[in-house]
Amino acid sequence: MVTWSAAAVSLAVLALGCAAPGTRDGAGQAMPTDASSPAVSSSPAAVAEPTGRQSEAPPNHADNNGWKRRHELPAADERAGRELAARIRPSLEALRAAGDFAPTSTQQALLDLGLPADAIEVTAMRPPIGQETPPPGAVYAVRFGTVGCVIGDVRPDRVMVEVTGSAAEFGCLEPSSH
Repeated sequence: MVTWSAAAVSLAVLALGCAAPGTRDGAGQAMPTDASSPAVSSSPAAVAEPTGRQSEAPPNHADNNGWKRRHELPAADERAGRELAARIRPSLEALRAAGDFAPTSTQQALLDLGLPADAIEVTAMRPPIGQETPPPGAVYAVRFGTVGCVIGDVRPDRVMVEVTGSAAEFGCLEPSSH
């Protein structure tokens, strides 16, 4: 028979091992915005790994997720990325305001900015686990410089723009891993 105190301790331990929705190892904080908040996020390219084994993480968690680690952006690339993000945001906000979340429209909006086609990647949103239909929206990436990326998404409720470094294993857009 389980006592109330044992149940409470079990729930507390379980809660410590759960990550907040949308978090991922090695990722920076993206700043989703809507029309009322035009902030652009810049995430750190390298995240310091804690030393020693973390009780809530599997033994090889850092090694197994090392492929997600992004390059650090030099100061000049950081500035260039912020300038590029400031050019991208108004075009994507206009799409969102028009209710157009199609990947082809997002691609065209980026091309209309004069960005090279081979520097742009746009995909549809991924369906949530257990569902076949993806939500409305598009995910995009624009490569710049040697390791820079402007990444984000266009959804009915927001436009997200993030300046970050690319990852050696996959470039700008992290592939689906589930």
